[in-house]
Amino acid sequence: MPEQHLQPVTEFEHFLNRLSEEDLRLLNRMVVERLKLYHKARDLKGLAKFNLMDRVYFTHEGKQITGRVMKLNRRSVTIRTADGKQWNVSPAFLTRMMG
Repeated sequence: MPEQHLQPVTEFEHFLNRLSEEDLRLLNRMVVERLKLYHKARDLKGLAKFNLMDRVYFTHEGKQITGRVMKLNRRSVTIRTADGKQWNVSPAFLTRMMG
């Protein structure tokens, strides 16, 4: 029978193993809230790159879509194209056009 190698248990794993179910649920809520804060900070940083009426573009289904920033939402940017279509796009997918 092959020898089994156990991975070393970290101090954090020891800590987790000592927690009750109630404590684990509390820790889970705290981690989820912390992740939400990270996501919110990342979203705000992305939104800060754009201003109203900036000309921007993004790629959708292999096509470059160009438009103007009409609104900065909590997590997305509302873009209006020349043909009047409106798109809500994550700032991570947008590039500002120069000039």
